[in-house]
Amino acid sequence: MDYQELYELRKKIVDWKKNPKETINILKQLEQASLEFEAVNKSKIQKSTHTLTTIDDKSEPLITTIKIQASKVQDKLKKLCQNKQNEINVIQKNQEEKTEEIKVQKQNSIQSSRSLPDIDLFYNYRVPQPSYVDRIKYLTVLSKLFILKIQTFKNQDDLSDSDYQIIKDCVEKMENGIYYKRNTENSARKAYEQDLKILAGFLKKDKYGQLTYRIFTKIFDPIVAAQLKAGDWVDDETKQEQSRIIREKMEAEQIGFYKDLSKREMEGVEGKMCKGCGQKKVYLVDEKQTRASDEPTTKFFECYNCGDKFRIC
Repeated sequence: MDYQELYELRKKIVDWKKNPKETINILKQLEQASLEFEAVNKSKIQKSTHTLTTIDDKSEPLITTIKIQASKVQDKLKKLCQNKQNEINVIQKNQEEKTEEIKVQKQNSIQSSRSLPDIDLFYNYRVPQPSYVDRIKYLTVLSKLFILKIQTFKNQDDLSDSDYQIIKDCVEKMENGIYYKRNTENSARKAYEQDLKILAGFLKKDKYGQLTYRIFTKIFDPIVAAQLKAGDWVDDETKQEQSRIIREKMEAEQIGFYKDLSKREMEGVEGKMCKGCGQKKVYLVDEKQTRASDEPTTKFFECYNCGDKFRIC
């Protein structure tokens, strides 16, 4: 059955009191028919059949038969929804596995194609005193990481002398910024080394060298980079991923909102009276600020029995 057929049948079973026998025949037809999830979901016939399982009209002799038949249809529709959800879960899992596989392949490709260069920009470099004896070692490690990321970004195994001089200048500014920031603290050396590890971690996470190149071109000031604010070190790919996570969280909360409505309906909590079908099945489904901020919000309602929708400003 397509959407239009289900929609017409739904309108008939909503008004079941006019012809109970026809309602029973429709329910039997639904039980035996081949149904598609998209058509069922769009027509919202599941809500109407659920309502038939909860009616309590002792004046109607066929009410028991209607409720039993409606329960059978409900079981069928629930199974249809579960199968669809399982199908969606399998697709999502395959997509996640494929995405993870692509990320691993990219990472392995980058790691296998390049290793830390054997270049010492700080050979015979004199560190201003007073200082730690290991500062040269840290400068050398940072410079090698920096060179590797610039090589990755430019896709070159060798850089020019001017490039190396710029890298040396950037690394020196970042290391100096960290050293003098921590120099007055009680555990100055420990804090200094910890900050350098964080900086090295940021450089390692810059897989394609995009952020490192921003420091290289001074778009991202080396002194600012030494402040180690994680938000400054987020690349475009990570920002997109973070936006996706936030969006999915919001969608999940929205789904949870509708699930809560369905749960309350199944527990027999009455909503507002519907002007169309006369049932107390009208619930608030959304609320938006469609006018000025100092004006009340617009509330959107839907009847879970007949499907009528309306808004109140």
